[in-house]
Amino acid sequence: MTSDSQSSLTSFSSTSSSSFASDSASTSSSSPSSPLPSSVTISSIGTALPDSPNDEPFPVNLLYISRAWYHAALPYVYRRPRLYPKNYFSFVNTLSSSDILGSYVHILDLRFIIQSGKNSYTSRLLRRCSKHLEEFYAPQTSFGYAPLVSVRQCGRLRVLDLSLVSETVDLRELFLAIRNLQKLTVLHFPRSSVFCVDFEDDLWPPNLSQLGLAGGISDDFLSQTRFPHTIKTLSMAHCPFVKTDSVRSLCHRLGPSLTSLRVLFPLPALSYNSLDATLKFCPSLRKLVVSTDYITHRLLSAENVSNPHPLEMLDLDCSGMLGQSRKIQADDIALAVLEGRLPKLRIVRASIKLGWTKDDEEVSELIEVLSEREGGGLWIA
Repeated sequence: MTSDSQSSLTSFSSTSSSSFASDSASTSSSSPSSPLPSSVTISSIGTALPDSPNDEPFPVNLLYISRAWYHAALPYVYRRPRLYPKNYFSFVNTLSSSDILGSYVHILDLRFIIQSGKNSYTSRLLRRCSKHLEEFYAPQTSFGYAPLVSVRQCGRLRVLDLSLVSETVDLRELFLAIRNLQKLTVLHFPRSSVFCVDFEDDLWPPNLSQLGLAGGISDDFLSQTRFPHTIKTLSMAHCPFVKTDSVRSLCHRLGPSLTSLRVLFPLPALSYNSLDATLKFCPSLRKLVVSTDYITHRLLSAENVSNPHPLEMLDLDCSGMLGQSRKIQADDIALAVLEGRLPKLRIVRASIKLGWTKDDEEVSELIEVLSEREGGGLWIA
C-alpha cells in the first residue's frame, strides 16, 4: 500500500453514512447503472490477483464504489500492505486506532523499514495483527525484546524471518517465542543474536521445513541439538562459533531429507575443505549454494559422488579472498557431468570473483555441456 493509497483510505473511511447508503442503493444488482455485473464479486477479484510482493497491490479505487464494496474490499487491501518509510507511520496510527483492521493482515513485511520505526511500533503491530498473521519479515532495526515477546501471540504464523535483524537478540527468548508456533514452517535466525549456551531438545515446531541459522549459534548447539527431520531447506551464514566437525555432523544427520543447502561466507571457524563431503552426506540435494572458501575440487570427485547424484543447481559464491579462485574450476564440474556423477545438473552460477570468463577453454566446455540440457546454462555474476 503506497502512502497515497493509505491517505486516500484514511480519508475515505471518514465519509458519512448517508453517502454510503446512497452509493449502495445505486450499485444494487437490480440497478441498470451498476458499475459491474452482479456476477463479479470482490472475492473473485481478490483471488484473481497474484499475491507476490512484486505485483501490483489490490486496486484501492474499488473502495469508492459503494459502502458494501468498501467493507468487502478492506480485507484484501490490508492482507499484504506495501510498507515503506513514507507510509509506515500512517499505517501504525491507522491500525492503532482500529480494532478490526489488524485482523485483516496476513503478511507483514517490514524489511524496507530502515531507521524509521521503534520497538514499540513493531510490538504493537504484531499484537494488532496476531489474529490472522501468517508471515512476518522483521526490519533491520526496531526488533528487540518487546517485539520478540509479541511474536508469541501470533499462533497462525508460518514464516518468521529475522535474517535482517542487526540488533542483539537473546536466542533463549527466540526459542520461547517459537515454542508454541505449531504452524511455523519457515524460520530464519537473526545474525546478531547472543551466544547460545543453554538449550533443550524440544525446541522446534513440528512442521518446520526451512531453517536459516545465523548469529550466536554455539558449536555444541549445532552438534548436539536434535533438529527435526522435516527440514528440507537449510542455510547457514554469519555463524562465528560453529566449527567444521559440527557442520559436518549436522549435514550427516539432516542430509537424507535435505533438498536445498546454502552455506555462505562468513563462517570464520570452518576449514578450507569443510564441505567437500556435502553431496555424500546429502544424497537428495537438488540445490547447493556454497562459498568456495569451504570447498575444493574434491566436492565433485568420485570419492564424494560415488553414485549418480540428483543435484540440479550449483551456485558457487566466493569471498574474493586470496587463493579462493583456484579451488574449484569449470572443468571439475564438466567432468562430473560427462562422467555421469551429476546427470541432472542443468544450472551453474559462479561468482565473478572466481575469474571465469567465456573466453577460457574450460569455461566454454562447461557452457557447451550444460547447454545440451533443457533450460541449462552457466551464469556468471
